[in-house]
Amino acid sequence: MVKNSPYKILIVDDNKNNLFTLRNLLQQYIDATVIEADCGQRALQELIRNTVDLIILDVQMEGMDGFELATLVKARKKTKDIPIVFLSASYTNDDFKNRGFGVGAVDYLTKPIDEYQLINRINVYLKLIEKERKMNVILEEKVNEQTKELRRAKEEAEAANEAKNIFLANISHELRTPLNIIMSTNQLISYYLNNDDELDRKQISKKIAVQVQNCNRLLRLVNNLIDITKIDSGHFEISMQSCNIVNICECITLSVAEYVENKGIKLIFDTEAEEVNVACDINAIERIMLNLLSNAIKFTPVGGTIFVSLMEEEHSVIIKIKDTGIGIPQEKQQIIFERFKQADELLTRRHEGSGIGLNLVKSLVEMHGGQIYLNSWENEGSEFLVQLPKGLGMMASEEATLHYSTCENAIQKVQVEFSDIYFMDTAI
Repeated sequence: MVKNSPYKILIVDDNKNNLFTLRNLLQQYIDATVIEADCGQRALQELIRNTVDLIILDVQMEGMDGFELATLVKARKKTKDIPIVFLSASYTNDDFKNRGFGVGAVDYLTKPIDEYQLINRINVYLKLIEKERKMNVILEEKVNEQTKELRRAKEEAEAANEAKNIFLANISHELRTPLNIIMSTNQLISYYLNNDDELDRKQISKKIAVQVQNCNRLLRLVNNLIDITKIDSGHFEISMQSCNIVNICECITLSVAEYVENKGIKLIFDTEAEEVNVACDINAIERIMLNLLSNAIKFTPVGGTIFVSLMEEEHSVIIKIKDTGIGIPQEKQQIIFERFKQADELLTRRHEGSGIGLNLVKSLVEMHGGQIYLNSWENEGSEFLVQLPKGLGMMASEEATLHYSTCENAIQKVQVEFSDIYFMDTAI
């Protein structure tokens, strides 16, 4: 009996001499384990104990003949696909052959055995079995891969659904908080107007400033929601022009200096070059810079420092915004740019935010053909690097760079982007 062979062949014959001859023939020419059974009942027992690839079956046997055994084999789910080759010395006419094929045989050979014919046919069947095995392996691999993909898609869908649920909870908080502040401020102003003989204009002015800030906060949230919807639908457009990115970043940084100082934080701007020309949309660069600066202010404690710097490379410029704040945990850094995700969780977060700001920043940077990177160290600070490619000529457009510094809406844009940063003198 061949050990560790790739196939198992069951031979069934009630004549022991026939079994001996057939076994020796198979073992000489076929790489297979040969299992013997001298009657139909023992054949069924062997089929229960073994997984068989091929059955060679004598037709004329005492008790259960080959046709009856074949019928039982094909009736069982476990064995119904096993190929059966009939051998017969007596039942050789077409009626018996048709009966053999009728009960599920793949071949019907007559005795005395033509050894060459038998071995060739068995080899053909075993090659077909091997091909089917390979196809089954390939099919199983594909099924496993599809199962993994479905499982992965399910997990991603569940994660996205959870993120959206958290986002909706955040949005509810983001909408409710400024609305509550506006409503309570209105009540206070109404109280002052109705109960004070002498109006405290300074106090009323302070309360109105709180209302304006929270209106700006709502405006910022709505703007972000509209913009990510436009980006998703492919309707967000940027207007590219050749600009001196150093001048633009310096103007933006200086425009927020007062906010940073009021927070008790030091702001430093530095550049290796005085002029670097890139193709950019000034409004988009404003959004990018103000969002990153807003984050730096929110997460940097009093006495900390925010560094804004530019570095010129051969084909690009890198804008770096670094702070000495609380940093971002390592496990949260992978999700920081994902939509609806925040490093500061809903129930424990110490700062306001909807979880779409950095995702919007990433989209705007990529629309410029650039990349954004994060380096962060917990309790030591964070560093965002925006890499933009150079382009659109060698000369900067003075009109474009001056547009930001002289734009009447510049202060309003800063107020909108920084609207979720509260200072001591703006508290109700």
